[in-house]
Amino acid sequence: QRPPDPAYPKSLTTLGDHVKKRRLDLGLFQKQAAAQIGADEMTICHWELGLTEPEIRFIPKIIEFLSYNPLPAAQTFPEQIIRCRKTLGLSQAQLARRLGVDPGTLSRWERGSRRLKGKYLDLIQRWLKQFVGG
Repeated sequence: QRPPDPAYPKSLTTLGDHVKKRRLDLGLFQKQAAAQIGADEMTICHWELGLTEPEIRFIPKIIEFLSYNPLPAAQTFPEQIIRCRKTLGLSQAQLARRLGVDPGTLSRWERGSRRLKGKYLDLIQRWLKQFVGG
């Protein structure tokens, strides 16, 4: 059995670590991975080196490239909103616009500093249910 390639990430901590592992598993160059994700080669390099984190708009393509969602599992209701929003590649402003709420309100929901209730709780629950296909 061969020793592990030293280029492999020692742990999968960042999205860049996940991208690098998958790229190496597939035997791709950064340029090839970048083409599949819709980024440029230097962007992939920066993610893999931990110099930058991917912009939210790249997350859906990263998930497609990886064939799994590397975002942490949601433990709380605010985390569910954040995970779903990021998985879809939406900024807070974009999701707020889709939901018809103020971006500041959505931000407070995600921080857990404003409790969801009434029609807004129903709105978010319907959106989350649609997201998870339930």
